[in-house]
Amino acid sequence: MDSNRRLKYSSLWAFTSLNYLYADLVGIMDINLLSQYQTGIVNGVEITPTFLTYAAAYMQIPLANVFLPHLIKNDKVLRWVQIISGSIATIVQGATLFVGKPAPYYILFSAIEMGATSFITFDAIKWKTKKGKNKKPMMF
Repeated sequence: MDSNRRLKYSSLWAFTSLNYLYADLVGIMDINLLSQYQTGIVNGVEITPTFLTYAAAYMQIPLANVFLPHLIKNDKVLRWVQIISGSIATIVQGATLFVGKPAPYYILFSAIEMGATSFITFDAIKWKTKKGKNKKPMMF
């Protein structure tokens, strides 16, 4: 088990989650977006209870990955969880840049978020897990 890698993934997902949260908070402070939120349509997207449910379900990916690296003991399983989660998060965030005309602050947050999730994905792809059962390193 690579505890440094687990801590790194957990920390990166926490960092990414905070960026998602703060990007949304800054968006509410943007008078142009705030007035759209009040109408229920933001950049042409209707904000319905169904949309909000999908958004809440999607956000479970980064939030769950804050603790999953510490919960999943099998390195191979964790590796694939990170590859899949990081890929989905990067693709979804990239797609949001094509909805309406994103503000400069949103592009900045998106670049940071996509950088973090891309790093997680590629780091997990490069991760060489041990064959067989995970073994604790010998202490000298």
